[in-house]
Amino acid sequence: MKNERVKKLQSITLTSGQIKELAKDCERLNIRGSVTLHQEIHLKEISTHGFSTFQSHVAADLLKSSGSCVIKGNCEVKEIINAGNLKMKNLRTAKFYSSGRLTIEQALHSEQFDSIGIIAAKEINTKHFQLKLSGKSRINRLIAEEAHIEKDRKSIALKKKLICHLIKGKQLHLASTDAKFVEGDVVVVGSQCNIETLTYTESCTISPDATVQQIIRSKNL
Repeated sequence: MKNERVKKLQSITLTSGQIKELAKDCERLNIRGSVTLHQEIHLKEISTHGFSTFQSHVAADLLKSSGSCVIKGNCEVKEIINAGNLKMKNLRTAKFYSSGRLTIEQALHSEQFDSIGIIAAKEINTKHFQLKLSGKSRINRLIAEEAHIEKDRKSIALKKKLICHLIKGKQLHLASTDAKFVEGDVVVVGSQCNIETLTYTESCTISPDATVQQIIRSKNL
């Protein structure tokens, strides 16, 4: 009984209100309604389903979002699973999985990024980037060691396109992408791509169903 009582104290469920201070022994936070949190958050796990707003810094091992979630401060979370509408300012994470809508106002830094959905971001910097487009997405700067971009075949949206200013990486596999600059070691430009300037160091392959205005072979990037 004692262990059960301690476990309950470590987990808190919020359903509504403006929260200025959580219990100090809280390790797991569940949001199941419309909640705004004003303090800095340092927890093991956050699960939000509903409408949640974090006004300050958020740090956690795991964040699961299946509703509408806004984080206005900086965010440091080891793993994020997004199945709703997630809006963030600055994010550092190891693993990011998204099957919904994602907005990054400044920059996202991660080891692994895997998304099926729609993205609006100023900058994404990651080692492994995979995006299956279910609509129109915009990323100003995408920097990744490996990047794979393609259409999601299951969604019915007509406009499945990624629009970028710059895409830079080592291994780039692009489809349904419009970009002003693409820079990579090995670049594969697939169907329905429109690239203004493509710079590569090792090899490039361009689909007959793609347009590249300028191709530059460079010794290094």
